[in-house]
Amino acid sequence: MAFKVGDLVGDYEVIGTLGAGGIGQVYQVRHAISQRIEAMKVLLSVQTGEEVAERFLREIRVLASLDHPNIAALHNAFRHSDQMIMIMEFVEGVTLRAKLSSGSILMSQSLDYMRQVLSGLSFAHSKGIVHRDIKPSNIMVTRGERIKLLDFGLAFQGLGSDITRTGLILGSLHYMSPEQVMGERVDHRSDIYSVGVTLYQLLTGRAPIDGSSEFAIASGHLKETPPDPATINPNISARLSAIVMKSMAKSPNDRFQTADQFLEELGSVNMDETMTLLPTPAQSRETSGHAPRKPDAAPAPPPAPARSTKTLSGATVLSSVTRELAHYIGPIARVVVNRAAKQACTLDELYSLVSAEVSTDSERKAFMATRQKYSLES
Repeated sequence: MAFKVGDLVGDYEVIGTLGAGGIGQVYQVRHAISQRIEAMKVLLSVQTGEEVAERFLREIRVLASLDHPNIAALHNAFRHSDQMIMIMEFVEGVTLRAKLSSGSILMSQSLDYMRQVLSGLSFAHSKGIVHRDIKPSNIMVTRGERIKLLDFGLAFQGLGSDITRTGLILGSLHYMSPEQVMGERVDHRSDIYSVGVTLYQLLTGRAPIDGSSEFAIASGHLKETPPDPATINPNISARLSAIVMKSMAKSPNDRFQTADQFLEELGSVNMDETMTLLPTPAQSRETSGHAPRKPDAAPAPPPAPARSTKTLSGATVLSSVTRELAHYIGPIARVVVNRAAKQACTLDELYSLVSAEVSTDSERKAFMATRQKYSLES
């Protein structure tokens, strides 16, 4: 059930719609007693699916443990009919993604934004929480230039193997660390990589890793070394370039080991306050989150209805296809198959989608021939 302006949800009156995300809707609301304006995030139905409901509950519990000026605060959570409701701080401003799309940003601003992001992450990491989805659309910039981190829906509290869930691939591909792309265990250093990618984009106007397909982007995170930022923007010092490149090291052991280390290095960099960057083109493939905020511009059209993938939900089928595909494209096959399974309704469709990543006609034909081995009932 969607709400409309004027509806009462518990003690909250709906006064506007802020946006929609993958698992629910976000509204602007006013508390009936305090009259405080807040953001109401709604999981549209607890019947949406166990994994989605679990993610929503996890976000509630993670945010309940975080009280920091650079993290959007949770005010309340409750159930309303068959819906779960999260009441959050209303953050008035624009996303960093919108600022990137609108033109050049002062270099001093870029560094200040990332220092604030790292400050918020340092606090979260001290609580054992890894965000796992740091990207420009999950970073809000208020009118007072205060940064607010949003969308802890992928975060995990605790760093044990039972919590990090090896093999689960979640996040936004342009900003994912190599270990996250591979579905391996991640820790706080994965967030450091994502901050480095975001800073690189702020300083150069482009993503450090890009490609014509998800496979190309995922493979780039694993194998490609991005150009030094100073070769793209000559206003960047060699020292700042080195800091950015270290944050994006392929191995977690070669990155800054804590957000505080990264923050300390950025804090020692001085920049001319009037120095602007290169024009910053919009990042076309990075998907926006469902954060509590005012729309950055004209509202995007609603996402297309999700296609059913029930026939492809069996782990045995997906692991079999992954195993076959890995003969031709290597371990990245796991990423390709998992993402394609979200779009395909049948095994034939899945094979068709993933076969596009096989480089030669002969190998593609050989891979397609393995289809007959498997049935959805296996």
